[in-house]
Amino acid sequence: MKFEQLPNEILIECFEYLNTLDIFYSFDQLNYRFYTLIRSISLHLSLRHMNKSLFDQYFHKMLLNPQIKSQIVPFELLNKNICGQLNIFLSFFSMNEFCQLRSITLIDLDYNNIRQISSIILLLSDFSNVYSNELTGETYEILSKLY
Repeated sequence: MKFEQLPNEILIECFEYLNTLDIFYSFDQLNYRFYTLIRSISLHLSLRHMNKSLFDQYFHKMLLNPQIKSQIVPFELLNKNICGQLNIFLSFFSMNEFCQLRSITLIDLDYNNIRQISSIILLLSDFSNVYSNELTGETYEILSKLY
C-alpha cells in the first residue's frame, strides 16, 4: 500500500506528530486530496528552529491564505534569533486573526515584547495558556494579570 492510499483518519493521526511547516512543505503540493485534508485539521505551529528564508515563505503563505491562521491552535515564537520573528509577526498579523489559538509559547522575550503580546492575548476569547522561558518579576506580573 502506498502512503497516498492511506485513509484520511490515519493521515490525520500522522500529521499530529508533525509541525505545521513540515506538513505544508512535505504534503501540501502533492495533490488536491492532501491540500484539502491539510486545510481541515488543527495545526501546531512552531517557528523555533526556522531560518529566515523558511520563515518568509511560510508567512507569505499565511498572508495569501487566511484559512491557515484559523487552523493554528498552539503557537511557538522565538524572539532572539536571526529573523526577529516576533516583531515581524506582530507587524503582519493581528492575534485576533488566529481564532482557534489556545496557547502560545514565547521564547527569549523582553519586557516590551511581553507587554505588547499580553494586550493582544486579552482580545482572544478562548485563550488558555501562555508559556515563557524568562520570567522576571515584571514579566511575571504582566502574565499573571492575564489569568
